Amino acid sequence: MSVPTSSADLGIYVHIPFCERVCPYCDFSVEAVGQLDRELERAYVELLLRELELARADLRERLEGRRLATVYFGGGTPSLLQAASIERLLRAFSEVFRGSPEEVTLELNPGILECGRVPAYRDAGVTRLSLGLQSLHDLTLKRLGRAHTAAEALRGLEACLVAGFPSLSVDLIYGAPEQSEVELLMDVERVIELGVPHVSAYALTLEPGTPFARAHAQGRLRLPGEDEGVRMGCLLRARLAAGGYVQYEISSFSRTGHRSLHNQRYWCRQDVLGLGVSAASLLGELRFQNLKSRSAWRALLEAGRRPVEEAEVLSQGDARRETLYLGFRRLEGVSRADFRRRFGAAPEAFFGAELAELRSFGLVCDHAGRLRLTERGILFADEVFLRFVGR
Repeated sequence: MSVPTSSADLGIYVHIPFCERVCPYCDFSVEAVGQLDRELERAYVELLLRELELARADLRERLEGRRLATVYFGGGTPSLLQAASIERLLRAFSEVFRGSPEEVTLELNPGILECGRVPAYRDAGVTRLSLGLQSLHDLTLKRLGRAHTAAEALRGLEACLVAGFPSLSVDLIYGAPEQSEVELLMDVERVIELGVPHVSAYALTLEPGTPFARAHAQGRLRLPGEDEGVRMGCLLRARLAAGGYVQYEISSFSRTGHRSLHNQRYWCRQDVLGLGVSAASLLGELRFQNLKSRSAWRALLEAGRRPVEEAEVLSQGDARRETLYLGFRRLEGVSRADFRRRFGAAPEAFFGAELAELRSFGLVCDHAGRLRLTERGILFADEVFLRFVGR
């Protein structure tokens, strides 16, 4: 594939690894800091700026002249940063890349301190908030190890809704320890009533090495069974659809005009430059990921080197596989014409056996020139993805 040109746009992902506490189901590169020390914040921002400059120099042919389309501050808890730090980073991005981003997302926890900063984040240039609500029930939040209460979550959500941001998303978890279907539907109903324009809903997964995974292996963690988890997902999807939301991706539901622009870059394999601890990048067919240790990441930057842990140039075979399994995440699926244009032949020319098997199981189908998941395929999407990942 040719090196990206100045005509292609770019997304930037910024990883902020700090959290008030680390949730027992989380396997991201994060660390508990309580309230973020101002000197630690200043030092981390300085290192992000240094990484930006090193990337600009080392990847000049891939980055020069690019138009900035989206920025996403994820973590961790990016809202532990002061608005001035967010504004400083956005200003630096605007000095390196052309244009103003169409979307700037900040992940936010519904704690008192973070929500008190909401208006300042808007003034700093953030256009979209992603609020880690997870649940509106105290017992569920406690079992999930969350720092906020249900009352704080509601106050935080209401503060975000009245702050004047162009868009807002909330995260909900289902399949949490001892969570009932009634509780889940009450959460969904409240979100709909409040007029939240975008919902990301995730089934709880047990990631290896996490406290939840260890507790479950030892029989100390009660989770809904597989059938109950599937039923919860079906109930959630049906209620959101009745409330005017369109499911456009496995975990994403939107009212008109509120789809996440940045997240769609990943599913469409569009270029993203990652900055910060553990951040991943894709530029053309060049993919690389930063070191997961903050101390190792810092040491390389202080030595004047980019903090990359893994880098590879994707083969055509890898690119074809990614195009399918990431494309299947979107409910509109994979365009046959686009796939043929990109790879010279139809998907069946490369994955005939896999697609035939998935069709026989009723997991994928053809519709209007696209390969897409069926209703059954949406419920068992992991079974589809496994046919293409790592093969």
